[in-house]
Amino acid sequence: MIEKDGSDDQRAARALVVRSRYRFERLRRDAVAYALVERLARLRRVSLRDVLQGSRGTGTAALTRQIAMYLVHVVLSRPQDVVGLLFDRERTTVSHACALIEALRDSDPVVDAEIARLEAEGWGGMQIGPSEMRHVA
Repeated sequence: MIEKDGSDDQRAARALVVRSRYRFERLRRDAVAYALVERLARLRRVSLRDVLQGSRGTGTAALTRQIAMYLVHVVLSRPQDVVGLLFDRERTTVSHACALIEALRDSDPVVDAEIARLEAEGWGGMQIGPSEMRHVA
């Protein structure tokens, strides 16, 4: 019988922590996007860690992440490929999230009002310069 010492599990856990930290740091490079996502997470009572996790997570975390991607794309005018890099997702995932949130806004007045409140806070006026944008990607 071969006993496993757990070293593979420890390496996998370290890799997961490094990857999570990488996602967090990448989003932090875009200060306005980071502040918007942090505000959304706080309003929806979801941890920023859950919003940025690699897996889908809970339904609340997944929906918050989709709203965050939508807001960063629509309100902050970040291209979908840049949003994908910020959240460590494919561009097609960002596109799907934006379509889903648009449909949800049409069918759910509570979600529409929540997003409208965030849009009204003036996030669109807070832009980063092109030199800072290059460091995100």
